[in-house]
Amino acid sequence: MRYNYLIVDSRGEPVAHGESDDGPERALWEIHVDSGDVKRVLSHEYVSLVSTSEKNPATEGRIVRREGNVISVEAVRRLDEEVRRNLRMPVRFDSYIYPISGAWKGRAPVISNDLSCGGISFFCARPLQVGERVQIVIPITSQPLLLETKILRQRPSGEPIPLYAGSFVDMIHEEERMVREAVFGLQLDGRPQR
Repeated sequence: MRYNYLIVDSRGEPVAHGESDDGPERALWEIHVDSGDVKRVLSHEYVSLVSTSEKNPATEGRIVRREGNVISVEAVRRLDEEVRRNLRMPVRFDSYIYPISGAWKGRAPVISNDLSCGGISFFCARPLQVGERVQIVIPITSQPLLLETKILRQRPSGEPIPLYAGSFVDMIHEEERMVREAVFGLQLDGRPQR
C-alpha cells in the first residue's frame, strides 16, 4: 500500500510532500520526497510525518540518511490528532460570514488568509468580538460547506482590514474529512482536491 505524507517542520509548517510504502507500524520509514523539496526537508533534523489518511497517526521522526530524493526517517514518537487538526495552509478565497450571535444582521464579505482542519483566519471589515459565533462559507471543498465558527482573537494584520482567527465548532465527521482533503490538497499540488 502507498502512503501519502505531509512533511512538517518543528514550527508546524509544511515543507514537502512524500510517499512511502512504509506504514505507521515501521520504526524506519523510507520516504520519497517530491521533486525539489528534498533540500527544504534536509534543513531539519526532526520532522513530523502527517498522513493524508486519518487512520495513520502523525509521527515525529529524525532524518537519518538520504539517497537522492529518498530520505530515511526514524520514528521517535507518535503525535496526537491535534497536529493534523492544526495544520494550517495559506489560502485566499472570497466568501461570506453570517451572524449566529452578535448584534449585526445580514452577511459580511470576508477574504480567507489560512485554513486548517480545526479553523480559519480571515480578513473582515465588519468588527467582530472575541467569542462571537458566525457561519462561514468554505467554497474550496468538494462541495461548499457552511461551518459554525467561534471568533478566537484578532490577529496582527499588515492589511487595512482586521484579520480574525476562528475555530470550527461542532463539525461532523464528513465536514472534517472534506476540510482535511482541501487542506492537504493545497499542500500536495497547490490547489484543493475536488
